[in-house]
Amino acid sequence: MPWVDEYDHIVESELDIFSRYNDTLQAVSEIACLSPGLTVLDIGAGTGNLSFRCLARGASVVGLDPSEKMLAKARAKAKIAHLKRKEREDAGSEPEAYQPTVEFRLSENPFLEIPHPDSTFDAVVSTYAFHHIPHPQQPEGICEMVRVLRPGGVWAMGEVSFKDAAAELEAKRACPWLDEDEYYPHIDSLRSVFNQFNMVLQARQFTPVSWVLWALKPIDNGKTGA
Repeated sequence: MPWVDEYDHIVESELDIFSRYNDTLQAVSEIACLSPGLTVLDIGAGTGNLSFRCLARGASVVGLDPSEKMLAKARAKAKIAHLKRKEREDAGSEPEAYQPTVEFRLSENPFLEIPHPDSTFDAVVSTYAFHHIPHPQQPEGICEMVRVLRPGGVWAMGEVSFKDAAAELEAKRACPWLDEDEYYPHIDSLRSVFNQFNMVLQARQFTPVSWVLWALKPIDNGKTGA
């Protein structure tokens, strides 16, 4: 990824594919982190932008990414956040009763080979990363994410997505900056995968090309945690 050094600047510009980037991250973190003390897996964590949103809401986060360069930037941010917290405590601020943690780990194939046991996390999240998975493998990626999600847990993703292949073609005519080499998810196809787990996929459109998607894993007999 030759543009790693410019990644944060690019996404913060909120241009083209990253329009409403911060709104998207905020929405995913709010959906996934309804209360402090949860454990969250962030797949395709990159430089940690979504992970730190979840951390700020009181979640302990594990971030996976295949790029060591991206993770190095995320770890540098984590170190700065830790030092600032220590400075506040040294200045006399009361330490928080619960102090969430964030950890970033290298994973060669983080969507398809998640290195964690079944039912490990209260929430599994991702933003702007799933489109690197070829369409035929995307159902496998969904199954793997659901596998590590605890019953009653939340799956949430912010991504450039389209209702179906026809909608993607129409968008590419209107938005020539969309990359021909990416595998933008099709919501109708993802919905059919979640149906296999008795999970109802919810979708909220943020821009003409980006959506926030989420679903609750049933506790038992098809009942969700909400």
